Amino acid sequence: MTDTLRTKLNLILTAIVAFSVGLAITAPFDVPADGMAKPANTPLRLDVREPGRAAAVVVDMAGFSEIAERITPAVVTIKVRRPSPRLTGRIPLPAPFGDEDGFVSGSGSGFIITEDGYVVTNNHVIEDAISIEVLQANGRVFDDVRLIGRDATTDVALLKIEASGLPHAPLGSSEAMRVGDWVLAIGSPGFSLGTTLTTTVTVGIVSAKGRSIQILREDSGDPLPLAIEDFIQTDAVINPGNSGGPLINASGEVIGVNAAIASDNGGYQGYGFAVPMDLVQEVIDDLVEFGTVRRALIGVSVRPVDDADARYYGLDRVGGAKVYTLQEGMPARDAGILVGDIITAVAGRDVVSVSDLQRHVRRFEPGDIVEVELVRLTGGRETISVRLASAPTPDPVVEQTAAVTIDRIDDPIGIRVGNISADLRRSLDLPSTVGGVVVTSIEPNGPYARRLLAGLGPRHIITSVNRNEIDSVEDYERAMRNVEPGDVVGLILYDSRLGPEAEFIIPITVPVPSARVSAR
Repeated sequence: MTDTLRTKLNLILTAIVAFSVGLAITAPFDVPADGMAKPANTPLRLDVREPGRAAAVVVDMAGFSEIAERITPAVVTIKVRRPSPRLTGRIPLPAPFGDEDGFVSGSGSGFIITEDGYVVTNNHVIEDAISIEVLQANGRVFDDVRLIGRDATTDVALLKIEASGLPHAPLGSSEAMRVGDWVLAIGSPGFSLGTTLTTTVTVGIVSAKGRSIQILREDSGDPLPLAIEDFIQTDAVINPGNSGGPLINASGEVIGVNAAIASDNGGYQGYGFAVPMDLVQEVIDDLVEFGTVRRALIGVSVRPVDDADARYYGLDRVGGAKVYTLQEGMPARDAGILVGDIITAVAGRDVVSVSDLQRHVRRFEPGDIVEVELVRLTGGRETISVRLASAPTPDPVVEQTAAVTIDRIDDPIGIRVGNISADLRRSLDLPSTVGGVVVTSIEPNGPYARRLLAGLGPRHIITSVNRNEIDSVEDYERAMRNVEPGDVVGLILYDSRLGPEAEFIIPITVPVPSARVSAR
């Protein structure tokens, strides 16, 4: 990569393709029936095939078409609506165009990994969404999508659609892949370049492994110091809208989730990046079992070692992770690690890059004691014992609003509401012309929570139900009295952040009780 390209590197999270007026960003695929998942009431443990098998397979050109035919039915389009970036305070990604109501619409890709409807995509595809739809290649649409969880530090999200007998993609091992191995990138952009695109398939090779490109740590002006960047680099073309799609090996197994491209003009230039499947597996297993990602850490921020470092410290090669900050209250400081030390190994495994350090620490649980080998700033080498801490866990997905969450609420859409008090009206700066009721409690896995996710402001105001104006709790209860399972309830919600056009409608499907399936 030239200095010019490096300077102009424009790392685009390749997910959200605008379909209001224009376009924006990146890719997935399908699977045979023999690669499948555990029952929904057990932790989702992903089966991987024998390490090294993928690298040993020699594929002729006809083999690519066979793999594509098997996998593409499992690739889906993910359509989202989210608040405009001007409402969220975030620096926008290469932007989808806005709807008139102050929201933006976009689409990305995903892929089904179990016959009962678990779907993997990128976090940035669904982040801040107020609604999510999943579209299969056969035209089937799921609008009652459940967000199991997401992890911004790895750019992975896990969704759930309620169905059975779905085509799904088998999962492989990214660790078994070697530079030069053939791969397919499959996606379902949905809307791009002014037309409707369903499945797209491109072919290339693994160009590099363990890439740290700083996109997760620096994206959108919202640094993630604990971000894990261990990307697979590929020259398989990753197109706008393909974020979240699968990267497939020559055995027809998913070995990565397409996430980003590097470009100095916004178009594809041969640098595509995918989250490795071994890391994705760790994340989704935790999301299903615990609802969040549990991760051990040492408590340091590190940078790559360059040639000047290697000469100054007397290293026999350019490699290691140089400590540049120590996090307060974390074990690195207590163990005696200093700013300027270079970490060269963890638990006997060499650390050549920042990605190596992250990968090695990921193998352990919080509370484990590991041996960390250092080249000290003060001179000499030393091995010290560090008891790993637990990384801070983000708030649960649904609990990003000020409403209380309750396990079960006797309401068709899973909420409780209250009258708007004078104090609340003042705190939210609600105009006197705005009536409605305020949502006071939310059932975390109820229809309202799944449909709305976390895209609204700190309080949800409902001003209408099924075209009936709402001014009190009694009005709301009267409007909901005749709602039956399977009905669609149309809510008009008010969000003061939207300015003059502050109301918008959200339809919510009331579930049929027998069709509800727990993912736990």
